[in-house]
Amino acid sequence: MDGPTNRKDAADGLPPDRSNRAPKPLPAHLDPRGSRGRQSTAPAAAPTPSIRPTTVPADPPRRWGTRRILSWIAVISSVAVLATAGAGYALINHYDGNLNRIDVFGAGERPEPAPGNAKNILIVGSDSRGDDPDAAFQGTGADFVAGQRSDTIILAHLYGGVQKAQLISFPRDLFVPIPEHTGANGKLVAERKDRINAAFAQGGAPLLISTVQKLTGLRIDNYLYIDFDGFQNMVNTLGGVEVCLSKAAKEPLSGIDLPAGRSVVQGDQALAFVRQRDGLPRGDLDRIERQQQFIGAIVRKTLSAGTLLNVFKLNSVINAATQSLTVDESLSFGELRDLALRFRNYDAGGVIFSTVPVGDNTRIQGKDVLPLDEPKAAELFDQLDRDIPPGVPPAPPGAEPGQRLVVAPGSVRVKVSNGAGVQGLGRRAYDDLAAVGFQLVGEPGNRAGSADQTVVLHGPDKADSARTLVAALPGATAKLDPSLTRTLEVVVGSRYAGAEPVTVSGAPPPAAPAPEVKTAAQDPCAT
Repeated sequence: MDGPTNRKDAADGLPPDRSNRAPKPLPAHLDPRGSRGRQSTAPAAAPTPSIRPTTVPADPPRRWGTRRILSWIAVISSVAVLATAGAGYALINHYDGNLNRIDVFGAGERPEPAPGNAKNILIVGSDSRGDDPDAAFQGTGADFVAGQRSDTIILAHLYGGVQKAQLISFPRDLFVPIPEHTGANGKLVAERKDRINAAFAQGGAPLLISTVQKLTGLRIDNYLYIDFDGFQNMVNTLGGVEVCLSKAAKEPLSGIDLPAGRSVVQGDQALAFVRQRDGLPRGDLDRIERQQQFIGAIVRKTLSAGTLLNVFKLNSVINAATQSLTVDESLSFGELRDLALRFRNYDAGGVIFSTVPVGDNTRIQGKDVLPLDEPKAAELFDQLDRDIPPGVPPAPPGAEPGQRLVVAPGSVRVKVSNGAGVQGLGRRAYDDLAAVGFQLVGEPGNRAGSADQTVVLHGPDKADSARTLVAALPGATAKLDPSLTRTLEVVVGSRYAGAEPVTVSGAPPPAAPAPEVKTAAQDPCAT
């Protein structure tokens, strides 16, 4: 990474200040545009008649205040674009060098991991505005740049057994328990209830992660933060995205000035579209709906053929995205790319939006807050904990959620590798699996090492096949390997105890009427 890291920020779990960091272009030998690609680190999109003018009156102090609003939207577009990249080793190293990493988990106790291959990723947008966590969001001059806030918090749950992701927004005024922690002065701060954005203001990413884990009971596997400049670069590089309003909007605090119906927005108007809160009937909750509409538009555009086939645009967007990302120390670019490869197998309808259930706005401790709707929130968090997507029927009695076997052994292609170093173990497993009906591919191979547990490796769209294979191998576990496609691989461990016949129940029954959900596939102008 370029330049020294701000050690105090890193220690607090806050992204270091990189506002003066010069964009790092792709190396010449990796940039498909050659010298043309190095003339500008943020190439402007070609003018098009369908894009409305995006310039609004300049307000430099306000630009800082809006940075936190859009950060998480850019993260998702980054993941969508990263998923399409067929980056070679040199490019992966280059993008990996762009990432900024901080320690956010520490040594504290954390909940159990999500079942199977499910992942929980906390995505945060924030801005540094001094020391006052209760400073008003909107204002002018010095008041506008006071306080460190996390006004946008989203939990991305990537389901393990289906190609879906659910993005759960947390309103910034959500009134929640903030765990006991050590304050900036080194003194212990007792657990108390406050707005959720106070956790980030007073303890950075580590305290926010602890707060979300305590509230939901879910383990946070990874943390992502992205700055506003990265958002603008990516939206502009994409050539803007299409949004829709039921009526014209013109409001001076956000700067929005758009007609009713469809508009393609970028720059200032993209910012204003997702920033507006004043004048909306439900304030921050309506703003969250705007942000969900915008992210859906980004997902549809990044997964469109025109974007996927444009290598010049992809490299520009990926470079801007990785320069803007701050991630937890455990997340390498390769791991980020593996997560993105899972996203590549989704369609826009598999990206589901929801908001943490809340009650009516009220005043507590002299503050306007949103109380948690505890029964509905408990149901949502339980579904996530058990990795059950919206609308999926309950599992039959005695079966774990998501464990219904729907793929017959004869439809599962299996390669066997001996991972234990025990002579003849691979051949034994090969013969056992053939005897219970699996489709064996090639001859048994060997993997270096002395594994004790048997592992079933599978590609992103073969989770159902992997469940059948794991059920046939007592003690085995499944693990995602994005490099695999049609064929699964069994790496046999020394505790291998044979293969058993399995009972397949057939296709799952039709789901009960599902609660209405919003997805990235929905066109807001079509309803």
